Formats: sequence, structure tokens, C-alpha cells
Amino acid sequence: MVLQFVGNLHHTLLTIEATFLMRLCYGLMRQNFPSVWLLAWVVGSGLTSCAGLQDPAGLTWDPGAAPNYTSDAAWLSLPGRVDASDEVPKKLPQTEIAVDSLEVDVFFVHPTQLFKGDHWNAHLDNRKVNALNTKFPMRLQASAFNIGGRLYAPAYRQAHIGVFTWQDSTSWKALELAYDDVKASFEHYLKHWNNGRPIILAGHSQGSWHIRWLLQEFFDGKPLQEQLVVAYAPGFDFYATDFDQLRYCTSAEETGCVCSWMSYGEGYYPGWLQVNGKTPVCTHPITWALDGTNAIEDHEGVVLSQMRYAYPEAVVAHIERGVLQVHEPDVPFGKALQRENWHVGDINLFWLNIRNNAKQRARLHR
Repeated sequence: MVLQFVGNLHHTLLTIEATFLMRLCYGLMRQNFPSVWLLAWVVGSGLTSCAGLQDPAGLTWDPGAAPNYTSDAAWLSLPGRVDASDEVPKKLPQTEIAVDSLEVDVFFVHPTQLFKGDHWNAHLDNRKVNALNTKFPMRLQASAFNIGGRLYAPAYRQAHIGVFTWQDSTSWKALELAYDDVKASFEHYLKHWNNGRPIILAGHSQGSWHIRWLLQEFFDGKPLQEQLVVAYAPGFDFYATDFDQLRYCTSAEETGCVCSWMSYGEGYYPGWLQVNGKTPVCTHPITWALDGTNAIEDHEGVVLSQMRYAYPEAVVAHIERGVLQVHEPDVPFGKALQRENWHVGDINLFWLNIRNNAKQRARLHR
């Protein structure tokens, strides 16, 4: 199989710099407006670097030790133990806390947390990256998929955030190394733990890049496609030509399909859309259609950086030019909180909608 360097991760230099500004803005506004909720969430979404994109000349090629997926230590989440993904948001309605026991497995691939370092790929003993993985994507994102089934999430030697900007041969090599780990973990999961159970694939950002490769290599037109409940792959651009037989979801009830979206502030369209010359496929994470606008009452709520549920009926978004256009949030100081790039909110803005949809599709899968 030939894997091509396609796609546009939409949170490289722009978002790293924007995060610095948001951190500064939040520090000032917090003194005056303690109830400002969304900036607190943005700061805690995992994009914690305050500097510009690192110069690749400062990186050395040292892949480090490969993970041993026979060891529990190589997994960020496993059934039968308490992990960060098991945390339940504070103030989540009681009716949402009690989850059914579902006959489904979730395989979650976390996004990039390597923003600055010495190597092209994060070593598995990198304490800073490991702490970020636990505090942000596993706690705030993977928890949305903790729906009463079994949740698996591998640690892997993730590629540096800059590879999606530099796009040179070493960048490609770093991504291949990261995918080799993800693939090895998935093969271990299939061999030792799956036992024919239905599968939900989920990820974000770089994790979604690897989810696409898993779909192409293991599911598309292959027997395992029958076990696919749904794949959630936000934060990266997917296209109609990515798969031969797999289809994109067009409704909330469909199974065996793929959902992908990238979130931007209403009226902002990233420059790569025009340069790329192709329109991505975009799934609406509230309506689960491939076009249109949601009713505000259908928005079920966000999860903030403090792992707190808040603000149902606050977000409206529509699909245009293959990306999700997020309108000004209907919250206090919503105008000040709106931003061009909502990559950090791809999951958390729609946390409960995603969680409930995953449960719905798992129940409907045959």
C-alpha cells in the first residue's frame, strides 16, 4: 500500500501563536471576569506551547525505544484499570453519568503533545509529553468515548508538531515511525483483546492522521470493515478519494462509516483550502449530516479544561467549503471569545453530542 503525504493539520504555527495570545488574554480577563468559561477551556486544550514553531535544525533523529504493547505501561488507557479517560466531568447531568454496558471497543489515538523538544518523535519516557497526554487529550477528549464499552489508547512515539508544516523527508519519516507504533498497538489489540467485538475508532489531529491510515490498511474493503461501528477523526482534512469502499456518515444513526471535521470561526477560511484545490468532507458534530446548520437547542454542552461540563445550547455551526464554521458562542462575552481557529475545540465544544452519538451508533450496530 502506498501512503501519501496528504492533508493539512490546521493547528501548527498559527494555533501555537494564537494559544499564547489566548493565554495572555485569559490571564487579564480572569482578573475582571471570573465567569469567562471558554478561554479557560481553550488554554487547557493541550496546545500549551507559548513560543513559535521550533526550528527543525535543532532536532536530532533519535527514535528512542519502541513500545512493548504486551506491557500495560505502553497503554494510556486499558479496560479494568482507572485511567485519565475514566474521569467524569463535574456537573455532568446525572442521567449522562450512568452509562450502559455496551458490547463495543473504542480504540483512541491521541493528538500531538510534542511542541518543542530534542527529537523528531517523542520518546516514551518523556515526562513532560506524558503528563500533557494524561492531563489534556486522555482526560478531556478520550473521556467522551468512555461510553460503557472497553477503551484502549496506546502510547506512541508521536511526531513533532512541526512535521505538518515542514513536510520534508524527515517529517515523513517521523510520521511513519509514529504510525508504525499505532499500527503495532492495533495489531496487538486485534490479536489479544478484540475477539470479534464491534470497534469504534477515535482520535484527534495527529491521531486522526493515524486513524485514516488504520482505516485504509485494516478496514477499507477488508473483512474487519464489518466490525466498524464508526470512526471519529476530527482535526484533519479527509477527502472523498481517501477510501475505496468506506463511506462518510450522513446521519446520526448510520454505522460502518467515517466522521471528520475541522472547526473554524464563522467567516474564516484557512489559506490552504484554496491552495489545496480540493474540498474536504465535513461531518457536522451535532446534526451528523454533511451539510447544513444545527439548531442551538440541539447543542448538548461543552467540557471545560477543569473537566467541568457547562453551557448546553450555546454553540451553532454550519458547514461551508468543507469545514465547520463555528458561530459566536451564545455565552457571556461570546464576541471576545470567538476565534479564527477552533482546532482546540473540535471535540470539547461538542463533547456530549459526540459521546451520545457514539453510544447511539454502538447500540445500532449489527
